[in-house]
Amino acid sequence: MGLDIRHLETFLAAVEEGSITAAARRLRLAQPAVSRTLAQLERHVGVALLARSAHGVTATAEGEIFRIRAAAALASFTDAVERPFGDPRPLRVGHAWSAFGEHTSAVLRHWRASRPEQPLELCRLDDPYAGMAGGRIDVSVLRGPQPRPGYRSELLYSETRVAAVSMEHRLARRRELRLADLAGEGLIVQRHWGTTTPELWDAEARPAVAVEVGSVDDWQSNIAANNGVGITPASSSKLHPHAEIVYVPLADAPPVPVFLAWAPNSRHPALEDFIRTARDVVHGAPESPG
Repeated sequence: MGLDIRHLETFLAAVEEGSITAAARRLRLAQPAVSRTLAQLERHVGVALLARSAHGVTATAEGEIFRIRAAAALASFTDAVERPFGDPRPLRVGHAWSAFGEHTSAVLRHWRASRPEQPLELCRLDDPYAGMAGGRIDVSVLRGPQPRPGYRSELLYSETRVAAVSMEHRLARRRELRLADLAGEGLIVQRHWGTTTPELWDAEARPAVAVEVGSVDDWQSNIAANNGVGITPASSSKLHPHAEIVYVPLADAPPVPVFLAWAPNSRHPALEDFIRTARDVVHGAPESPG
């Protein structure tokens, strides 16, 4: 039996949902039909693309490679049928929060001036990797460690860190803090895009994780309620102010690297121009072309 576009859609849905049952619900199909389609796909490619367990499914190493290619193929198909003769597809730039920080407005202004014919969309996602792997995102702004293997990337700049504490917290009036000042506190961390882990501290003086959250709003709400403290790049204090949170500079915390990352087979025709634009703006090139 030959393959068609539904095999790719089914595989991507299973990986993104982490469950065959959830994928079937999303695709509005019966679970046995989804299982049969995935089995047909794996027989055709000759390897196991999914690791199955009682907790759901995850992509195997081969599945991660196939996932990027399948997403690119599906995105190209969607473009061909939805925009056969129309305007260019927007360049979609993913980010978990804060985009390019204090450089965001400058990047957008420069892009609009230099490429007025090419629309650009900023897309906030809890997991930008899923957006890139699923073909919904062309390039992402990522904070933290070197991007995952299999993705191309460019380091743009680094940000200093600040502590985020409730205005009622005992440290809220300090002008500056050190990591040791937070060693006895509970941490509020974000499970997908967070840049803070107990490993920032020495092993003998690490704080415990008090709460894991899934969004910026939940992170701020827990800190404002004094359920724990957070550590975040300095851009958060400007782009995500909160009436009940105080952001205090951290003197000895290592900076957070900010990368652009994209799938190796990302084919948007404006991608290279955008990477160059972001690089020029961040490193001080004029904001308007010419």
